[in-house]
Order: sequence, then C-alpha cells, then structure tokens
Amino acid sequence: MNSEDDNPVNIVESAIEDAALDSEPSANSDSPRDAWWFRLLKFVAVILVPAIILGLGFLFEDYIEQYRAESSTNRFVAQQNVKHDTIDSMKFRFWLGACVGGGLGAIYVGRCIIRKTDP
Repeated sequence: MNSEDDNPVNIVESAIEDAALDSEPSANSDSPRDAWWFRLLKFVAVILVPAIILGLGFLFEDYIEQYRAESSTNRFVAQQNVKHDTIDSMKFRFWLGACVGGGLGAIYVGRCIIRKTDP
C-alpha cells in the first residue's frame, strides 16, 4: 500500500518547499566576493537594462501592434493611435516602462543586498 509520504507529487512538493525555505545566501559562500566597483556595476546594470528594454517596449507598443495585429480592427486601432501620437505621450510611455523595469530591477537588487549575495 502506498502511503501519502510515498506519493511522487508530495515528494516533489516537499523538495520545492525545502529549496524555497533554504535561507543560505549562496551555494558557494567560501568564494571571495567581487570587488566593490564590480558589484556596483552589476547592480546598476540589473536596474538599467530592464528599465531601458521595458521603456522602449512601452514606447513603441502601438507601432509594433500596428504590424503584428492579426485582425483588421486591432490594426486600425493601432494605426489611429500612431496617427495621434505626440512627443509627450511617447515620453510618458517610455518613463512608465522605465519605472516598471527599474522598479523590478531595484527589487532584485534589494533582495541581493539583504541576503548579502552578488547578482
């Protein structure tokens, strides 16, 4: 008879829970940390790269949708948005995407700083 402990699903769930609850900051904690300037460069890159990528993605969203739309209705809406696009709305969309990407990067950097790990 199989007990509940022998169930493969429970075994996998248990392994996932153990890995998630593992509080050790690094698997190889004996290795030396990177130089301070290199860690700072990594942290800045982790924040800036997603900010730039998402900023550009939000900026050109309607332009991309104009060519990717599968239905004529979606394509028409995107074309109308492109026709009425202004510099101010483009700046707003870029900064919105940059804030979202930078915020996600900053959350990761904060997690690394709290756990005292390198990204």
